[in-house]
Amino acid sequence: MQTGGQEQLPSRPRPPRSTAARRTRAPQVRTGEVAETPTRAIVLGYPAQPPESIAVDGPDKIDAVLLATMAPDKVICPLFSENYDALVVAQLLTKLGFNGTLVVVAPDLPNPRMVEREIRNQAGGIKVAVVLRP
Repeated sequence: MQTGGQEQLPSRPRPPRSTAARRTRAPQVRTGEVAETPTRAIVLGYPAQPPESIAVDGPDKIDAVLLATMAPDKVICPLFSENYDALVVAQLLTKLGFNGTLVVVAPDLPNPRMVEREIRNQAGGIKVAVVLRP
C-alpha cells in the first residue's frame, strides 16, 4: 500500500475516559420539532388562549398589579378592534413598564414590518411582533 512516501506511525493507545470526564450535551431539537417553554400571556379580544395565560376584554383591564402578579412574557391583541387598537395597548404597556413582547394579530398586510416599526416608535420602543392571520 502506498503512503505518499512517508512512513505512518503506529497509533498510540488512548487511555480510557472515566464516566465523570464525559461531557453532557444539551438535548437537541430535531427538525420539525419546536422546543417550547411555557409562555405566560395576556390575551385581549380572543376567547381562546394558550395554557398559563388569561383572557381580558380590553386594555382597561390591564394594570400594574396584573402585570406584577402574572409576569407575562407576551401580550396578544388584534391590530384593530371596535374599542381599541394595538397602538393604544402598546402605549399602555409602555406606561406600565411591561418588558415582554406585544404580539399583534393582523390581517394580511403588504408590509407587516412597517406596522411593527410604527407601533414601536409611537409607543416608546416596546418589543412588537406582528403575526399575520390567515
